[in-house]
Amino acid sequence: MKTIFISILQGVEAKNILRTDIYKTLISQPDVRLVFFVGSKDKIEYYSKEFYNDRIIYEVVPNFRVTVGEIILSFLKFKLINTETMDLRRHMAARDSKFHIVYFPISYIFNRIFARSFVRKIVRWCDMRFVHNNMFKFVFDKYKPDAVFLAHLFDDIEVAMLKEAKRRKVFSFGFINSWDKLTTRCMMRALPNKLFVYNNIVKEEAHKLGDMKLLDIIAVGIPHYDFYFKEKANPKEFLSKHYGIDISKEILLYSPLGKYFSNSDWEVIDLIQDYIVKGSLIKSVELLVRFQPNDFLDEKEIEKRPWLKYCWPGVRFSNKRGVDWDMSNNDLRHLHDTLENISILICYASSISIDAIVFDKPVININFEVKEKQKLSKTPTYFYKTNHYQKALKTGGIKLVENKDQLLFWINKYLSDPSIDKDNRKKLVEQQCYFLDGHAGERIGLNMLSLINYEIRN
Repeated sequence: MKTIFISILQGVEAKNILRTDIYKTLISQPDVRLVFFVGSKDKIEYYSKEFYNDRIIYEVVPNFRVTVGEIILSFLKFKLINTETMDLRRHMAARDSKFHIVYFPISYIFNRIFARSFVRKIVRWCDMRFVHNNMFKFVFDKYKPDAVFLAHLFDDIEVAMLKEAKRRKVFSFGFINSWDKLTTRCMMRALPNKLFVYNNIVKEEAHKLGDMKLLDIIAVGIPHYDFYFKEKANPKEFLSKHYGIDISKEILLYSPLGKYFSNSDWEVIDLIQDYIVKGSLIKSVELLVRFQPNDFLDEKEIEKRPWLKYCWPGVRFSNKRGVDWDMSNNDLRHLHDTLENISILICYASSISIDAIVFDKPVININFEVKEKQKLSKTPTYFYKTNHYQKALKTGGIKLVENKDQLLFWINKYLSDPSIDKDNRKKLVEQQCYFLDGHAGERIGLNMLSLINYEIRN
């Protein structure tokens, strides 16, 4: 029996692993046992209702020991990556602080001196040798795993599991399960034996910023997009049934960025609704708003807009915005059906832009402030300067609008001819998705099984 440890500590991990063919491929093997690590007993109860098998075990992650070494490494890991996105984050944090005149120059200079591959290698060596956290010793002794699979290598808890695996020479797999993590988060404190990534862009970033050898990085596609490529969506009547949408009208979908990153979402909703009410659009249109699964609704704002048709997917396990959420298979199906039947997506910088473009839907990103600036961290237009989003914008598959007049113009333009920018959208899908065959999850699962079997034989 081969035992694989898998972390399910974030909503994105559950979406990318449990609800894709990664899980199905692994559990289909009768000689494979999966040990899922979750954050609480409540999550064991939640996930075990849906994902159960004699060869599935759930474990709650032990309490994380915060040592002096962990504090130092948690500080350093954010300073040793040099990207435009990290500069932007430093600038935003500094400007929001009253010490920005001192903080930013020091942080910037430190980064430019020490954000180098050889420094990161020295730091990783010191990390393995001197920073010990035995929180996973007991479960490694108990289950004696053949492999670990970690999809958030930037989290100190998952780093502790990876380091335990490396000390015991247990084969390790990593997965960069987002298009922005390598340029946006921090350095990887420990490197797995093999790393799965979405595409060649992330592969190059993992080599350059993550210091992984190219031979150890495998581009596989996007597992949670497999559903889009393989399954047929429900017809437009679905939107009528769930949201009261008039299916004789065109549907504009607005996806809020969330109050953590923007203070303009409600103003944008009102702006689009104003276009509709005043008859500024060339076709009859309905507005549908899809809130993020990791955010919370402002009930007072909802009450002010009795006309609002909206979707709020997911389950939240915490009363704070963050990673502690889950989207069920029903939620993912609803997203699929929604994207298939809308006419245009409108949003700020967001990965849902890519989702919509997979369905060849015109996407408009708002690049102007609807509300007066407060903090830079809540100025959504700043996120267009990030490394990952710049690459997407350069394809021309996303229309960036600079003011309200342009927004109205391009809504009408796409309503009159949705084929505009079709070739650029295709280019963006090929760039980001890499494989369009619907087998990304299976590809990861089969690669894992093959490599584990090879390690056992040798």
